Amino acid sequence: MSTQLTRRELIHVLESIPGSKELVVEQPLMRPLDKFASMTLLQEHGCARVHQLSLDRAVMWDSDSAARVFLVRPKLAIIRKLCELIKAEPAATYAGIFVEKRLSVCDVELEKAGVFGLIEIFELSLGFIPLESDLFSLELPQIPAAGPSDYLTIAKSLWQLQSLYGSIPNQFTIGKAAVACGKIFGRISHESGEPPASANQPISHLFLFDRHVDLVSTLLTGLTYESMLNDAFQYSCGKIAFGEAVESRLKQKNAGRRVVALNNSDVIFSAVRNRHMTQVFPFLSAKAKDLQQSFDRASTMNKVEEVKDFVSNELRQLKQNHKLLELHICACEVLLESNRGAADRFSLEHAIVRRNADPTAVMEYLEICLCKQQNPWTVLQLACLWSICDDGLASKHFHAFRTKFLHACGYEYLPVLHYLQLNGLLTERSVPAASGVAKVTALKEAVNVASIRKGSFAAISKALTLCPESDKPFDAKSSTAPSYAFSETYTPLIVQMVAQTVSDGWSTTKFQKALGPDIPLSCHPAAPAKPDNRLRKAILVAFIGGVTFAEIAALRQFAQNTNFRIMIVTSHVIQREEFLKSQGEMTL
Repeated sequence: MSTQLTRRELIHVLESIPGSKELVVEQPLMRPLDKFASMTLLQEHGCARVHQLSLDRAVMWDSDSAARVFLVRPKLAIIRKLCELIKAEPAATYAGIFVEKRLSVCDVELEKAGVFGLIEIFELSLGFIPLESDLFSLELPQIPAAGPSDYLTIAKSLWQLQSLYGSIPNQFTIGKAAVACGKIFGRISHESGEPPASANQPISHLFLFDRHVDLVSTLLTGLTYESMLNDAFQYSCGKIAFGEAVESRLKQKNAGRRVVALNNSDVIFSAVRNRHMTQVFPFLSAKAKDLQQSFDRASTMNKVEEVKDFVSNELRQLKQNHKLLELHICACEVLLESNRGAADRFSLEHAIVRRNADPTAVMEYLEICLCKQQNPWTVLQLACLWSICDDGLASKHFHAFRTKFLHACGYEYLPVLHYLQLNGLLTERSVPAASGVAKVTALKEAVNVASIRKGSFAAISKALTLCPESDKPFDAKSSTAPSYAFSETYTPLIVQMVAQTVSDGWSTTKFQKALGPDIPLSCHPAAPAKPDNRLRKAILVAFIGGVTFAEIAALRQFAQNTNFRIMIVTSHVIQREEFLKSQGEMTL
């Protein structure tokens, strides 16, 4: 339904621009645009051609077009490129469609370039884009931390959802960003008129969750098939580009780069997407044998009617399943080969989360990774995970790692380490004493770090049982715990909070004591109703700052275990390396 509203809004904007049009779209918006507007639809409303906007390349305009239309997000680099294109041919007619909001800084940049009066500006709200029946994303760009403008975008989209499906009577917010967004959501609902409560409203509870409350789920390697695909390939907006590594293994080669849609319409992917990686290849092998038996059955048919029925009803689907199966077998082979020898890393990650890792062993492993010249970002992921789980690294380990990392990877990473420290991902447990200006600077940095990560991970993990204890070894084939996404080492924080709310009801006092005073919580009303699966109402979980596929798999497993329907909405789906790069505020 939200997709239809976005489509109507886009059509209204396009019809407001007279004549034939050329549409120039920012690259990250190409896939979201494809979700709600096909090329046929765009042509019906005057867009003869669609280009992709590139910062380092000119646009080849069609002289017959009456207007040139840009669909972009309001970012300075993009606006400067628009100014460059407009100044090159100022006599043409230009229009800009800014996604989500029009920022005053963009108007200032247009004025500075002297083209403010040469372009007509419109706004377009994308709303939640459906990636799956239970997963919706705003596809916002990855940034270090959500700000007020992002809170407004998320709050408006939640209000749109509420206006379509009815009031959400029970609302919980977890974390600073969530509380701030919840206040804006409440204000919009009050000013715009909250939909009346009714007995048939499909959503009974809303959990607003701040990503920075649980960074462990982001840095820990998710071991489901979909999570590992997201780590290895370019996966966004429900589509993936496997690249040469997979394409070269296929028997039927494809010219150019193929982009594949991954959703539940792909019967093979829907069966393996949430499986633990150790169970994917055995399933695909068994499926291949079943398909071969189905093809062999056709060779034993003696009657014309049987062959005709097979060709008309089964053959096409079998061929399609064979292509999909081949694709996922090749992708699985690439994943297994790229992670050969990674068992030591996974074991070390799990030991770090359980807080029983030997610091000397962790340092030795990091040194080995640096000596092997592994991807610097995967090394930083492990170091950040260690820092967060230990509530900061001991001084000798902190300084030793920084020195060895910079020597191995280069001093261009010095700003990255600085920003990771300021953002609370890679910190020193204690600030050494200093004098004069150095002491003041050290104290200021210590205050900044402490304001972000004051809560003790050990205390939170123990209070909410995030690391389940079991005497039995993990069995991926039989495990039904939501923590299976991390080999039963860790349960994502939001999953555990939803689970405890479902079993015991929401308790602000209990959760506040577990999380500590520095992670704010709120609920509306003061005495919220306990979720009840007999009412057949959905629980809506909203992530501010992104969600990982491991968390999605864990929530789906919990929903299956408890017979609840859980819907997930998010600002975007996190790719771990891009997340860490954004926290380092640097892209190398």
